[in-house]
Formats: sequence, structure tokens, C-alpha cells
Amino acid sequence: MTLLDWSATVLTVGDPVEAIGMRAGLGAEVNSMLSMAMLSGPVVAYAGTPERWIFLTAPATSTSNSVLADLVRLGVGLFPMGSLIALPCAENLATARWINHPVPNKPLPPWQAVVAAVRRTSSVSSGWQ
Repeated sequence: MTLLDWSATVLTVGDPVEAIGMRAGLGAEVNSMLSMAMLSGPVVAYAGTPERWIFLTAPATSTSNSVLADLVRLGVGLFPMGSLIALPCAENLATARWINHPVPNKPLPPWQAVVAAVRRTSSVSSGWQ
């Protein structure tokens, strides 16, 4: 297991961390579902209209075009390798905050678990379409 430096102000997407972004409302539902399954992990919220949440996950796995189409339809973004994610710190507290703080030495949730939670949540809550 690779340890991440959670004290850094910026995290680079790529092995060993991926990032999945979505509207806060959908994010809250996904986060709740992951928590019930004991698969929650670090989530950062960014101020804006609408507020966006970014779920930090273990490396992505391959997926089908229909899954990717569902994510696009729901306004869920997958961050490409090399993207920079600003982590909450003293310099950006007005715009970034932790929803779920990272837990040192705890593995990140599986990428596919977060994607599955997005799809499950959207199927039971038609309001996110």
C-alpha cells in the first residue's frame, strides 16, 4: 500500500489515487451509501454554484461504455491522470473543505465501489438526472 501525504496542499491524480467529481447533492447520497457499506473515504468539497464534491479513490479499473455514459449523463466527472486536486489547507479554507477527512494508513475506497454507488443512487433517486 502506498501512503499518501495528506499534509500536502495539492494531490496529483494517478497511481495510487483517482478522483471522481459530482454535484454536492448527489455526492451526499453517494457518501451515505458508501458509509453504510463501510467503504467511505476522503471527500473534498469545493465552493461554487453548485458546490462540487470530489471522492478520492484507489486506482480506476476498466469499465464499459454504458457505465461511462451513465456517469456523463449524471454530470459525474472522472479526473484524468496528472490532474491536480487542491486539498483543504489554511490558504484555501474559504473554497475547499473536507467532507470526510483522510485516515492515515486506511486504504482508499475502490474506484468501482464509488462508481457503483453513483449508479445505484441515481437509479433510486430520479432527482439527480
